Amino acid sequence: MKDQSELAQNIIEIYKKHARAWTELRGQFLYEKAWLDHFLSLLLEHSTILDLGCGSAKPIAAYLIAQGHPVVGVDSSAVMIEMAQENFPEQSWIQADMRQMDLGQKFQGILAWDSFFHLTQDDQRAMFSIFQKHAQPGVVLMFTSGPSHGEAIGDLFGDALYHSSLSQEEYRALLKQHGFKVVKMIAEDKECAGHTVWLAKKIDEEILNKNVEHRKSLKKPNQG
Repeated sequence: MKDQSELAQNIIEIYKKHARAWTELRGQFLYEKAWLDHFLSLLLEHSTILDLGCGSAKPIAAYLIAQGHPVVGVDSSAVMIEMAQENFPEQSWIQADMRQMDLGQKFQGILAWDSFFHLTQDDQRAMFSIFQKHAQPGVVLMFTSGPSHGEAIGDLFGDALYHSSLSQEEYRALLKQHGFKVVKMIAEDKECAGHTVWLAKKIDEEILNKNVEHRKSLKKPNQG
């Protein structure tokens, strides 16, 4: 049995190996729909969304596109990106490792559904700076994690599939540190196949500063 650090490094190869089989297994049922709708409700119309771990683009990116949002999808698997390109050639699909990603572009929405939780705990911590680097003011961020601190090994067609999670307290601290406010979080959501989901929004610093100045002005004693 490989140790967990080695299993974590093997995630990319597993999804390359099983890309088409996994896509068929995943199917088109959108059990995430309620969360995606909440995510989209916080965005302006036609906002561009960065989809990290986009896979074949079906069904999640397909739904975002159908709601009128351009999508830039990133996946480490060339086969997944090839399928996404075949499915939606008018969108942008990029083969890249999200951990080293620097697209030179900022987005109104960032989604990391069932991808972020395959990273090691240290890599997850580092991802918040990458989220921030690709975030427009007021960006909406949604990702899935585990319900509590730890590591777990699943199975994908006989290969060991690594997962990890930080504690809820640490995720909240990291989000706050990088300027995000938690909009909604549910651990092991029974309405979403047991997923633990985080939905957050970047605090617009310019608006925040104006609000602070406004509150200060209200506290000043009247002159004269």
